[in-house]
Amino acid sequence: MITIAALWLGFAAGARAQPLSLEDCVRRAESVSAQAKPGLIEEARARAAVQEARAGLLPQLSAVGIYQQSNNPAIQVVDNNEAALRLTQNLSPFSPQWERARQKEADLRAQSAMRAASQQDVALQVKTLYFSILRGLDEAARLDETEARLEAMREAMIPKYSVGRLPPFDAVKIRAALSSLARRRDFVSAQLDEDKESLALMLGLKDASALSLRPLKATPLAPGAASAGGDGNPRLLALKERVASAESGARAAREERYPDLSAGFDYGYMGNSGLFNLYPSANYPANAYGSPVGWGYNASLSLSLPLWDWGGISARVAQREHDAALARANAEIERQALAAGLAGLRRKARAALADESRLAALLPETRRAAEVQTRLYRRGATGVLEAVDAWNTWLDAMITEREDYYEYLLDLARMENALGSDSVRYE
Repeated sequence: MITIAALWLGFAAGARAQPLSLEDCVRRAESVSAQAKPGLIEEARARAAVQEARAGLLPQLSAVGIYQQSNNPAIQVVDNNEAALRLTQNLSPFSPQWERARQKEADLRAQSAMRAASQQDVALQVKTLYFSILRGLDEAARLDETEARLEAMREAMIPKYSVGRLPPFDAVKIRAALSSLARRRDFVSAQLDEDKESLALMLGLKDASALSLRPLKATPLAPGAASAGGDGNPRLLALKERVASAESGARAAREERYPDLSAGFDYGYMGNSGLFNLYPSANYPANAYGSPVGWGYNASLSLSLPLWDWGGISARVAQREHDAALARANAEIERQALAAGLAGLRRKARAALADESRLAALLPETRRAAEVQTRLYRRGATGVLEAVDAWNTWLDAMITEREDYYEYLLDLARMENALGSDSVRYE
């Protein structure tokens, strides 16, 4: 049993140590990260608001109880009691409640789009951190390699320096170069730790130091996607639904001017021992008339038409129409900004990819040049300054090439976010 438990714990530890792919990180962050939860809550709230609005269109059942007593001889009511079930239903085809229900449905669609937008924002944050971590790891590896090269040069120059065959500046230059690399590595390490902590927090992981990521490469966007205008962007879709919601609100305000018809039906215990007698006459003598106590019903129709409310309805109509106009203006502003942003991202992605391709072609040449300078230095044909500069040139070219590559990936991720679709395949 102990052996089986040990094997299981070893398997679990190995499973935890498996590198995470970008898809794994995005999927996990969308389900557990705190950034994704507000969108889900707002969508659930909007769905409840739709249910509330629809419920107002259906028959309403309630229990009614009335107990009334009076000793006023003018109206001659002794008591009037009722205990019944009341059923009411709005029958007007012009009821504002219909448009209010449509308004809530548009709000729900808008909130669903915003929830999708928040999930895409979470995915973009994950991709940004993922790319930053991989770029930091690449830079750290190249810094270590360059440091090893310079350290080998320093060890080779120690015997010459000890016998005075080299000027003191050569040793200072080597130490300064190594110190600069160490400083740069410290900054890269600190940024790596920060990025890992942030990504682990989004993934719900407690141990950021054990976070391991899988290297990747990306295929470019499809030509059709690259030329799209971003009509599938969730924020743009949400704004369009906000326009529909505002227009429904304007129609609901206008319908307040129309007649309103409703029906009611009471059934239950009804009875009184007195009768309203507001106009005593020969036909209605002053004594109290009683009706039998027992079960019965009461049906009613109610028709109302607003005649004058000092411009209240007109003011509400004007407000809702302005809301709709503002929503249309905001949607157009967002569409224009999205189109401009996509155009800029396409240009940046092409420029980053072109720079990365040029530097990738240049890297073998800079490495050969650094190796040649190292051999010349060991033979005494050149100084340490030329050799160190050659390796620094190779290091800068490598780091810049990686920066361009990951900037290209980040531009692709931003384009995906703007287009509202996952059009890039990461391998």
